[in-house]
Amino acid sequence: MKKYLLRDSVVYRAEADGALIYNHETGDVTPLNASAAFMCESLLINGDDTESVLAEIKKRWNVPDEDTVRSDIEKFIIGMKQLELIEEQAG
Repeated sequence: MKKYLLRDSVVYRAEADGALIYNHETGDVTPLNASAAFMCESLLINGDDTESVLAEIKKRWNVPDEDTVRSDIEKFIIGMKQLELIEEQAG
């Protein structure tokens, strides 16, 4: 799977129950729930691989169905791309 990063114009701020993403270019603020915040931190900030994030989500939120988690990760990335908050990592 491709790796992505937050765009330079995007600021991530962790909150008690999730996170906020602020896009300096548009002025838009996007709230993230706890699982989306975890995906953002793990995949987009720390550069963790999808499989390790998937395993941690299953464990942390007690989700037995791997396909559901995989689908959620894919939907998260698609949504972030549509909002133009992320870009593909070079190399």
